[in-house]
Parts: sequence; structure tokens; C-alpha cells
Amino acid sequence: MTWRRHDLSDVIEQIPIGVAVTLPLGTVEYANPRLLDLLQVDSGRVLGALLRDFRATASASRDHAIRRRLFSGASWQGETQLRTARGEVRHVLESVFPLRDRNGRLTHFIHFLQDMGALQAAETLSSLAYYDSLTGLPNRNLFNDRLSRAIAAARRRHGGFSLLYVDVDRFKEVNDSMGHDAGDELLRRVALRLQKILRKIDTVARLGGDEFVIILDQVADDAHAEKIAAKLLAACGGSYALDGADWNVTLSVGISRYPRDAVEMESLLKCADKAMYRAKASGGNGYRLRDRALRQRYRAA
Repeated sequence: MTWRRHDLSDVIEQIPIGVAVTLPLGTVEYANPRLLDLLQVDSGRVLGALLRDFRATASASRDHAIRRRLFSGASWQGETQLRTARGEVRHVLESVFPLRDRNGRLTHFIHFLQDMGALQAAETLSSLAYYDSLTGLPNRNLFNDRLSRAIAAARRRHGGFSLLYVDVDRFKEVNDSMGHDAGDELLRRVALRLQKILRKIDTVARLGGDEFVIILDQVADDAHAEKIAAKLLAACGGSYALDGADWNVTLSVGISRYPRDAVEMESLLKCADKAMYRAKASGGNGYRLRDRALRQRYRAA
């Protein structure tokens, strides 16, 4: 069955947005189930009543301006407030459209009212799913999506990009000697410095613990990637005041390149991770590129 064979009144009954159809003077002729739920009333309380009677706030000048716009044939959208039967105020995003008959005569207005509290709750759930709660950076879920997109884009343009795996040296010592609150504060501040040094088109994510990963969009040569890695070491390293004490921070950075080092997401990340551990094994506070022998191994994987 195509959508055209659905009765539109049935569709309006099912959508999760409040819908009201009013006469030009504001009398409600129809309210869908979602609007009744929003107002916490039954249809008998709404049908035949004025929609403005359910508004929590009223402004004569604003109402006049809105009605003048609607009667001119234009639509209107804005934030309004409704009061439920229990006295609760619901903030809604309201869109109103004039309806005309075949002769062009204005007969009704249709109101779409979406609960902004529900919208904000949905945004919060999305944020929890894709962003790290400690630093506000993209988490592993969003990073995987961004990396997949970067690979697809590089394939289309027959280009490349660089991936940087970043680890905070001696981070465990911060947690052990100064406590986890100090460790969390250090991660937040390192995240802020990483964001400041990178371009808007790049992605920096926190994978967990003290591990960050960076996608350098369209940075396809070693010299450019190394220059940025050196900038990151200088910008994010140095003394941090944590819980009243100074802590000298350094980073270890591993660099891999697409498609030279690997063409699959997991392998490309492993390349950068192995390079980072080589930098850490050399004393930290530095960066390493993927060496040729391991590069061949991961390309063949």
C-alpha cells in the first residue's frame, strides 16, 4: 500500500505531535490523541472550547500580531506554553497554518504542537549515546561513524587522511597519587587544549581512559601530520595545576595514514595504536609513524 491510500485523518491520529484544528476565531473542532495526552484531558474538555483557554501565558499584542499574520495567509511558528489539567506548564514548539476551501476562503487553522521537554529528552539520550560525559568529546560510537565517513570520502576523491592516537603519559600516577577527581580534571583540560589546536573539520574523540584519537581530514603526507603532532605535544604538554599541586604532563602520539598504512577502520586504528606504544616505549613526550614492516602486515590483514 502506498502512502496515498492512507486516510490522512488516520495519520494525524497516530503521529506523536499534538494537532488541533480550529475555526478562525479559535474554537477547537478537532484535537488528536497526542494533544489530549499533552493537556491531560479528554476530548469533551477540548472540543468546542477556545484553544487560548489552554495557554499558560497570554499577550494581547503578541496574539494580535500572530492572528494578523495568519489571516494574511502566512504561517507562524514559535514557542508557546500550554497548561495541563493538573496545572503543569508544558513548553511547546507550535506551528500554525491557515486552511482554505476550494474557493480560497479561509475556513480553519491547523496547529502542530510538539512538547519541547520530549525533544530535549531525546537530545539528551542522543548526547549520551554519542558524546563522552566527562569531556564532551565524541565517544567511540560517534568516532566510528566519523572514521567510516572519512574513509568513504577519501575513497571517492582518491585521497587520504591521517589518524593520530594520543595517550597521556604516566596518567595512572595522577590517579594513584592525587585521586580520580584530579585525573578527571586533567582529562577535561587536555581535551580542551586538543580542540583548540585542531581545525573545525578535524575530529577528536575520547575512546576511554586517557586515550584520545584524532582524524586529520585530508592530511595525506607524513610531514604535515608530524607538524600537527608536534603542535599537539607543545600545546597539551607542560605544567597543570591539579588539586593545588603542579603536574608536568607529556603525551605520546602514534600516527597512521589512510590508505598507505591500512584501508579498514580497525586496522588503521591498530596501526596508530602500535605507533603510539612505540613512542611511549621510547620515553614518551613524542610521536612515531607506523614503521614499514608493521604497515605491510596490517595492509595484508
